[in-house]
Amino acid sequence: MALGLVGLAGFVILAIHGSDLIEVIGGVLLGGVLLFVAALIVLRLGPQSQPDREREARAREEFARTGEWPSA
Repeated sequence: MALGLVGLAGFVILAIHGSDLIEVIGGVLLGGVLLFVAALIVLRLGPQSQPDREREARAREEFARTGEWPSA
């Protein structure tokens, strides 16, 4: 929830026409939130691909041993 509030604050600060410093602060807030959300997505999706990699490695070993790609 706090992350949403920081993002909203950054957006509001950017929408207000003020000094250049205010616009930089808004950009930093909004950019930081977007960077944090992107990092969360990468960390969430990263471990999900590990079982796929292990399955692929076993299939490659089977192919190297028998010369045929295993069926599902």
